Amino acid sequence: MDNRAFVEHLITRGELPEKWRAPFTRVAREDFVPDRVWTKQAGRWIAVDRGRERERWSELVHSPGYLITQLDDGLPGGPGHPTSSSSMPAVNAELLDVLDLHAGHRVCEAGAGYGWTAALLSDIAGEDSVTTIEIDPGLTRACKIHLHAAGHHPHVVLGDATHGCPRRAPFDRFLSTMAVRRIPLAWLRQTPGGIIVTPFHTPLAPYGLLRLEVSDDGRRAHGRFTGTVAFMWSRPQRPAPWPEGTSPVRESLAALDPAALPGDVRAQFALGLKLPDLVHAWRYDAGERYESLRVRIWDETGSRAVAYCHGPRAVFQSGPRDLWDEVEQAYTWYQTAGAPGPRDFEVTVGPRGRHEIHLPQRGQSWVLPPLAPAPTGPQQAGRTATGAPGLRP
Repeated sequence: MDNRAFVEHLITRGELPEKWRAPFTRVAREDFVPDRVWTKQAGRWIAVDRGRERERWSELVHSPGYLITQLDDGLPGGPGHPTSSSSMPAVNAELLDVLDLHAGHRVCEAGAGYGWTAALLSDIAGEDSVTTIEIDPGLTRACKIHLHAAGHHPHVVLGDATHGCPRRAPFDRFLSTMAVRRIPLAWLRQTPGGIIVTPFHTPLAPYGLLRLEVSDDGRRAHGRFTGTVAFMWSRPQRPAPWPEGTSPVRESLAALDPAALPGDVRAQFALGLKLPDLVHAWRYDAGERYESLRVRIWDETGSRAVAYCHGPRAVFQSGPRDLWDEVEQAYTWYQTAGAPGPRDFEVTVGPRGRHEIHLPQRGQSWVLPPLAPAPTGPQQAGRTATGAPGLRP
């Protein structure tokens, strides 16, 4: 399938709005996909090499789904966690819709990957107006190669995108294709009077898309969640992994069905904003039956809880906090508040990095605590049940 046929297929299936036909036809996804991608089989990531499996590679590239383009930050011998991807075409179109980009707008992208989004931005705004930042040296080189080979020449910068790119600022638009838990103040300062669009995730709910309007002085921003998309974490803001156990262990019974949290993405989103430092994951005991299904909850300071989903609903907690008790209290708040969804929440970012969450329909607001320092190595990338990157949950 060539790119024109692929775009037509997406539009016919309702995977791509008609308004994006021209740029997606001019900017072919296949030009920004490496020769090796990964697909999941029987719970494992299996490499598909273009040279050996050309038809399978092409089938994956010309599909409406996301593509895994890197494991373990590109380091050998890792556990096999996805760390870079080519997003779903529908998600890329959604980002562009929310960004409201026009010709001549100066735009900065955080998270270049292999350059597909940067090429789309260049097609719309003009390549001289586009800056894209990538933290990974290998991906940065590959991004430049793919962009230039496809005839696109935006400014590609190697660096930590949470710092933005001061030498190219100011920008009219700032787009992140990596998920953050707090908005970097550099993005505000470098986008005065402009718009920031970013995946804004919590470890409990890794799939919010946030649109912020920045004040003219670049000191404040306010906006709301426009949708639900799942992206890779920004490396500096990855959540911490499951901690080592501590004593004593406190045993109790769950009042809330533990399956209600992982099974209700709407509740996850609200609870994630209420308890922004909590991580959760499903787990099975190796070799055991379905009855071993349990939910793990942990924070970044060593507290953890395990709640079993079957039988007596046993809960085991350790560390300074009773995390499962906090989850149950937050779930009661969520129900009392009318089960608010992502689009019900607004966010304000202040000049000192103060993040306020607002639930206007209830007249409620609260402040997110600062992020705790967290490890950023590749072993952290896939241990937080983040879902897939560049995808709608």
